[in-house]
Amino acid sequence: MLHPHKIAVIANPHSGNKSTARQWSEIDQALKDKIGDYTLFPTEHPGHASELVCQALHDGYDRIVSAGGDGTNNEVINGFFENHKPINPAAAMALLPLGTGSDLARTLQLPRGIDAILYIIHDVVVAADVGLATYTLSDGSQASRYFINVCHAGMGGAVAKASVRFKALGGFLTYLMATMTTLSTYKNAWCETDVDGVQFKQLCRDIIIAKGQYDGGGMHVAPKAQLDNGLFEIYVLGDMSIPFALSHIGSIYHGRLLEIPDKVSYHRARKITIHSPETVLINLDG
Repeated sequence: MLHPHKIAVIANPHSGNKSTARQWSEIDQALKDKIGDYTLFPTEHPGHASELVCQALHDGYDRIVSAGGDGTNNEVINGFFENHKPINPAAAMALLPLGTGSDLARTLQLPRGIDAILYIIHDVVVAADVGLATYTLSDGSQASRYFINVCHAGMGGAVAKASVRFKALGGFLTYLMATMTTLSTYKNAWCETDVDGVQFKQLCRDIIIAKGQYDGGGMHVAPKAQLDNGLFEIYVLGDMSIPFALSHIGSIYHGRLLEIPDKVSYHRARKITIHSPETVLINLDG
């Protein structure tokens, strides 16, 4: 197939509870049949995808395929930048959704698996913002990382940590089980928050900072979110008890958080700053 792109496929064999590795021969044949020549860059350890993307961009690849889930997408996005500048502004990212959640693909209305391959060389490229999260590590040092879909600060970070135990159940059940498990043990954290200059202090169960609409294996957390409007959709979930959170779990799955305004505040903003005297886990894109 003739197309103008030099294609690099960044493949995470561990994505989808290692189903990507098991199915790769079939995926490889479908890629060759539908897009022709490509170069495979398999990941070997956490953070490797970012290194491989950086290498590929410097070597002239202009269509970078993220073959994996949302965690793989996050590493791929971070490989596009050096010193907070894009390595090749003309390069584009394409998705081959193979992960447990693959929630960014839901916002883009892409099919999962090999059915998404034809979109890799599609002429329509969607503009998207990226968020930049700067955070403090356990040793007191600071780090920064880009995200493109959803960032959680609070229980969402704890859910991501717990989800590793349930990967074999598939996207929806993985995150449902992790959510239910975390609900019973998570302690709401005191947060001092600034949203574009509006300040408030309160106990928080979770703070959701979204560019994409879906998270957690199909939760429609931010139905108003747009990838390209320059604004975050921010939901601050306040001091909810365990019974209250359990009784309203459907609200987060079906995009109805605004129906509980006494516990959830909603903001559209370009910048949010969160300080807490406690350890608060964050989750960037999975």
